[in-house]
Amino acid sequence: MSLTSVMNTALSGLYTSQSAMGVTAANITNVNTPGYVREVVRQESIINGASSTGVKVASIERVVDNFLKNSMLSTTGSASRYAVETAFHDRVQMLLGRPDSNTSLAGRLDSLLAKVGATTQDTSKLVLRQDAIAGIEDFANEISRLSSEVQNLRTEASNQISENVNTINSLLKQIDALNPMIIKEKVLGNATGGLEQQRDAALNKLSSLIDIRVQPQADGSSYVTTSTGTLLLGGARYELRYTAPGMVTSETSFSAITMHVVDPTTKQASPVGFPLDGSLSGGELMGLLNMRDKILPDMANELGRLAGTVANELNAVHNASSAYPPPASLIGKQTGMLGTDPHGFTGQTEFVVTDATGTVVNKVAINFSSYATLDDVVAAVNAGLGGSGTLSLTNGVMSLTANGAGNGVAMVDNPANPSKRGEVGFSHFFGMNDIVTSKVGTDYATGFTGTDPNGFTAGSTVSFDVLDGSNKLLTSYTLNIPAGNFNDILTDLNDINGLGKMMTFSLDASGQIKMTPKVGYESVTLNVKTDNSFRGGTGVTLSSLFGIGARYLADQATGLSVVSKIAKQPQRMALGQLSYGTAVGQSALSVSNNEGAKAFDALATKVIKFPATGSLAGTSVTIGQYNATILSSISLAADLTASRRTDTQALADDVGKRYQDYSGVNLDEEMSNMVIFQNSYNAAARIITTVREMYDALLNVV
Repeated sequence: MSLTSVMNTALSGLYTSQSAMGVTAANITNVNTPGYVREVVRQESIINGASSTGVKVASIERVVDNFLKNSMLSTTGSASRYAVETAFHDRVQMLLGRPDSNTSLAGRLDSLLAKVGATTQDTSKLVLRQDAIAGIEDFANEISRLSSEVQNLRTEASNQISENVNTINSLLKQIDALNPMIIKEKVLGNATGGLEQQRDAALNKLSSLIDIRVQPQADGSSYVTTSTGTLLLGGARYELRYTAPGMVTSETSFSAITMHVVDPTTKQASPVGFPLDGSLSGGELMGLLNMRDKILPDMANELGRLAGTVANELNAVHNASSAYPPPASLIGKQTGMLGTDPHGFTGQTEFVVTDATGTVVNKVAINFSSYATLDDVVAAVNAGLGGSGTLSLTNGVMSLTANGAGNGVAMVDNPANPSKRGEVGFSHFFGMNDIVTSKVGTDYATGFTGTDPNGFTAGSTVSFDVLDGSNKLLTSYTLNIPAGNFNDILTDLNDINGLGKMMTFSLDASGQIKMTPKVGYESVTLNVKTDNSFRGGTGVTLSSLFGIGARYLADQATGLSVVSKIAKQPQRMALGQLSYGTAVGQSALSVSNNEGAKAFDALATKVIKFPATGSLAGTSVTIGQYNATILSSISLAADLTASRRTDTQALADDVGKRYQDYSGVNLDEEMSNMVIFQNSYNAAARIITTVREMYDALLNVV
């Protein structure tokens, strides 16, 4: 081997050792850089013919285990999902307050039941009535506040989804820009560690927002998909879109998160996209969607069920009772009933006019089996009262008015055969003596049968959206209300070419419309987009009559309050009950009558049947027990989510440590490599020095 060959061989060793020391120095410098992946120099011999004539840097590679890398990204996504859900659950817990606090929902309900029950002590004491009304108002205000705050949390979740979508798009764009740069540098044989480090940082951030899988390609680029295989970045880049509504209510229909392919030349996203929501299983985005579309709506529905039941039970007692002295008039709520409707009542009710002392002035007992329509009932009552009182039904509102000065009106059912329609009595059905009012109805047992005339304007429409459990729009449908009866409407709704392929509609014995999902559609929800149907001159729509749509359960907790005339005049609180069958000229009600107050007191121990609502199964318990069940369920869900967060974070930390142990910088190892490369460099330099000395000696000889 010539001196020139020896010199070239030594120089190759010098340059290779110098490159290796540079890589080692970079590793040591980044020992504390989060997510940094160490690099190693791969060396190979320079072969000339049959001989090795030196060494060269074959490549500078990052030490990456793709299996561990994808595991780390996956566990990061799961941990991020439960972290964001835990944060929202913590907010809910703060809103609910301590169960043993007098100002919490539980405390307000306990106080309400205690205060209305305390009116049995002395019905003549105004302060007890005022205290009972205050207790009802306090509970109503608290549950209304909680219901509004739940919707505010859904608004916040929706806004965070919008922010995350923008961040995801930015990260995908960054990764898409880095891929060709890495490919180019690899083709040129240049180091790509810095570019790959930037791409990894973007992927790590992306994995916390959305569950992803990374597929390394032979050319050095990386494809990105969701864990279910939906492509985010590969042969093309996709852009996510989501439009957050300004204000979220119980009836808000959210737009889906859609994916739009980006033209590689124009960089413009296609206007046509497809939904992403159902392709997610982890990341903050999944946690936010779960809170917005499942957990928080379930809470809102449970609060609505509690509020509606409390209001309905209070109203039932109040409608079966009477104030002393009886008021001059009782004006009901909007029921959507028409005078031509079959009255649908069974049993008997007495309509009574008394003087200021509770003495019966006139009365009429109505046996509903003797009449056909509501107009017939109204006419019979007015004929029986002979001008001393007037019953009227105007645009769906029933009223009873005393005509004599100082006289009052009241109603009482025959205890042996009480009136009943849709499981409630005449006064309660029409809300003649309600004590609590709400934004929407609290009972949708209409009492209608399928053969009753539907009463809606033929040709009016109701538009529906059917969504799956991931908020994906399955179909839209517009109901054209036919002339005829309610069975005709049900026939249209059950048409297999419309909603009937996914659910079945029926009218139960109490007159409620039931929606039963078919197999494969168990998680669907039905939203009402528009409803321009009106029943006669009542202004009542089909959806509001039967409570179709999300708002008619959740909104029972909003706008709850004591009827204004009772709040202003506590003496109108009905704490007595008329004696059925009292003859004209005899006393049917007195100041000491506390039968109504006793009925209020009994509410604390009354067992009520609650249907399955939100995350709660159907049950038969007291109001207080149901409230405790709601709070327990919310607390249990929070604990379960926190536990999952702890578990997934522990797993993410463990996988991250394994990945770091494999790909991270070990100072001892790098220092050892530095010594080796330094010695190699020195040895090569020594060879070069020796060759130079030999050249000098040779030149001197010449």
